[in-house]
Amino acid sequence: MNDILILDKSVFHGTACNKLIKFVKCHRVILPHALCVECAISQKGDPPDDSKDAMRLTQKLLDVVKSGAYAGKSPGKIVAEERSIGAAIESLIDIEETQVMREGILDEESDLEKVREDCEKAFKPITDSVKQWVDQYHKNIRKKKLEKDFREEVDEVDLVKRLGKWLVSVDNAKDELLVGLLGSGSNAMSADRWEWQLLRLSCAWGIELASMRNKSSPSFNIDNYDLSNDIYDIYYVSHLSQVDGLITEDKNLVRPLAMAAFPDKDVFDNIDDIPDRYRKSG
Repeated sequence: MNDILILDKSVFHGTACNKLIKFVKCHRVILPHALCVECAISQKGDPPDDSKDAMRLTQKLLDVVKSGAYAGKSPGKIVAEERSIGAAIESLIDIEETQVMREGILDEESDLEKVREDCEKAFKPITDSVKQWVDQYHKNIRKKKLEKDFREEVDEVDLVKRLGKWLVSVDNAKDELLVGLLGSGSNAMSADRWEWQLLRLSCAWGIELASMRNKSSPSFNIDNYDLSNDIYDIYYVSHLSQVDGLITEDKNLVRPLAMAAFPDKDVFDNIDDIPDRYRKSG
């Protein structure tokens, strides 16, 4: 079977539809559920920007799926499936939703607010856990008088290396995190579960936010910070637990986190960089 790629929002939005269509005809590509949501709830700029129009982006998404891309499973569906089998999900591809999209026509009366609410509901346990984690981690920095060390870490250490260090810290705190989220320890969730990977990545980013708060305090307040956008970005990275490569132009979060968390997986800047081994055979 050919290797699988995922696209994030930056690549999808920034690549012409005809180029994406040509690409997905030749490659196995999953469009994560977060991309579907971000297309549906996109807001035009000021002045209006057609490239950010929700209807245009959603139609583009449908056209790309009809041309061969697969729709990814929603976070709620992934978690429900993993908890029902007590193991990592076998595939992130939503065959049923892919078929619906390939047969469907864009509904101009679609309830975009419901799309937003459903995704926020699915992410809320993660978002709440990360906010608590950031707050507690920042308090620990101050309690242990490590403010200077963390400021130096942010100033002197490469982001990929920092995130690698934060990931180790999260792995060491797995029981604590799972008890807070699920009420049960690590025996209830293996490390290869997607649900754990999303929480792990989110909390590693949370330590980075705590470090930023330490450096800029009191101007940085996690309660006033819109964490939902970061969680959407982290959702793309989480798919590398199951797929082979990620295409992203985001160098602030997606790319460094992917490189730190999945050093054996491929991270590309654009669809022109994809090697031949990713092409469909036959």
